[in-house]
Amino acid sequence: MNVPDHSADTSVQEKRRLPRRRFIRGVGIAVPATAIMTVQSTSALAAQCLAPSATASIALLKSRIDREPLSCFGRTPGFWGNAEKTHPADLAAAGGDKLFSAVFGSGFDGLTLLQVMGLTGGNPDGATKEKKKDSPAAVDPYQLGAHLSAAYFNLKRGWVPETVLGLQDLIDMWDGRSGTYTPTANVQWGAENIVAYLKTTMPL
Repeated sequence: MNVPDHSADTSVQEKRRLPRRRFIRGVGIAVPATAIMTVQSTSALAAQCLAPSATASIALLKSRIDREPLSCFGRTPGFWGNAEKTHPADLAAAGGDKLFSAVFGSGFDGLTLLQVMGLTGGNPDGATKEKKKDSPAAVDPYQLGAHLSAAYFNLKRGWVPETVLGLQDLIDMWDGRSGTYTPTANVQWGAENIVAYLKTTMPL
């Protein structure tokens, strides 16, 4: 007598029970799987992204808020750092020759946004990583300056909607890098948290 094999059905049922939310390391943000695509996937054409306030609210409430995610096509600091050779027209249109301080009001005196992307990162105690060849003699802890510069370029090229991440948001992030940036009430992010969020807008 043949006994029906229910193992396949059980497997399907188990998969359906898997959590639908994912955790963004470093920011402490739990978001729906449909809202954020992993930034490690370079083959993705776009990522669904949320504004800082919406993303932070999800983490605070531990549940999905009624906010429709939009598509982000942002490029990483690595992309922009090579754009002089690979995508010069995009770099020129994005304002690659602008000084960092001209956009953000302070910081990295005399360095352009593009030069800031060549800075070494730094750990929390200020120790630098090995200095990259030909990079300026300065440090960019957590590479916040690099990611903010890339986010600015992405905004100028229209690859990230202003309704998701506007210029004032970027300026506020830089001003609050010591841990005082408040994307929504009762939530504060520092440099490391801000970088983790910015990466969710840069799938390419």
